[in-house]
Amino acid sequence: MKRYWTLVVLIPFVVLTISIYYATASEVDKPDYYLKTLGGREEEVSHLMVRGQYMSEPIAIRPAGSEYPNDKDSFWERLDSTYFYQDELQELFQEYRSFMRGKKNLNALYVDEKLIAYAQYDFRFKTDEVQSDMIDISVMEKAKKSSLSFQVKLPKEKNEYISVLDVYVKDQSMKLLVNQYQKSGKYSQPEDAKYVIYTVDLDKKSIEGKQLIATGVSQDHTSQTTTALISSNDMMKPNHYLLFDRTSYALDAKKDILNRELLYYDIWNGQMTTVQSELVRDLLMNGKPGQLRIDYIGDDLYFTPMNIYDQSRVVHYNLAEQKLQSDVKINLKDWMQDELHVQMKQFADNRLYMNYYGRRSPGVAVVDLDTGKIVYQGEVARKDGLELSNLMINSLSVK
Repeated sequence: MKRYWTLVVLIPFVVLTISIYYATASEVDKPDYYLKTLGGREEEVSHLMVRGQYMSEPIAIRPAGSEYPNDKDSFWERLDSTYFYQDELQELFQEYRSFMRGKKNLNALYVDEKLIAYAQYDFRFKTDEVQSDMIDISVMEKAKKSSLSFQVKLPKEKNEYISVLDVYVKDQSMKLLVNQYQKSGKYSQPEDAKYVIYTVDLDKKSIEGKQLIATGVSQDHTSQTTTALISSNDMMKPNHYLLFDRTSYALDAKKDILNRELLYYDIWNGQMTTVQSELVRDLLMNGKPGQLRIDYIGDDLYFTPMNIYDQSRVVHYNLAEQKLQSDVKINLKDWMQDELHVQMKQFADNRLYMNYYGRRSPGVAVVDLDTGKIVYQGEVARKDGLELSNLMINSLSVK
């Protein structure tokens, strides 16, 4: 009887808590923010959303105004803000709620026009325990909303750690990109990482192949070479290639860079290719640490060596065509009156969207990638004209 009395006490408490939460949320007068145009055409940001937090509550800001997703979500949805920061994931969760339940790891998710696939692995194990070698595979056809689920066993040693980095599907074949490295006692050794692709036959529900793509670190008597995966900006969309940044350092006190190159691996034909471009090589070898950003979107690479005070440029290279598409300079002096810091960038529809700090209010600038000209500049402002406070911006979203 004791457990039933516990339920009798807890249920009214939970109901009361939810009621108080709704009442409190509805009574708080939250400020309305918007994107204030300082120059250019406002149409350039009609599909842009600035995301952040106001007093630790999620907020979405557009040119017309702002909204607080918690005001529309249910009590239980407010407990998990994962979907707020991923538009596509939120849409999938709403339309395919049953299949998407518990599937929040973007790296393990594949989506195209016809299907959704997910590879769930054991990532919650304790450091003193052996990680499971079982992967739960789930695939659903969107049209039929019918799904299949099964398990496959990855060949790994007991002291190895695995992490699913990406998932690809073509016909009845699934590719799992796995990061696999040794564990030593309670400490992991990520420098020994291996990038491995496992091929899963969806008809046979079994692993049919394993291919070592790259190793994290290799060394000889004079140099050490590191190979790092560059993730796609949009992990949910189908990709054709894996992109790697390979750098060789001298084994001396200076540790000078001897060579740096980009390699891309064709997921379906198994071919590794080096990006052949003198301009790209020059950017890689001579760019200052932390100032060269590489964005990987679809088949395109965008190199942005950002100089805060003078000029920047955007170099566009296409992997499928294996050639340079454009090299555009951006004159930052045209619109920077104070010292600014560019925090975030997004590439979409031949535009570069930048979020910057340095003035009183965080701002947004849009660049035409054909001309390098600033076609929009604005800042986040309150509709009541008061100064910004308790507001933090953490992402841009372009739809």
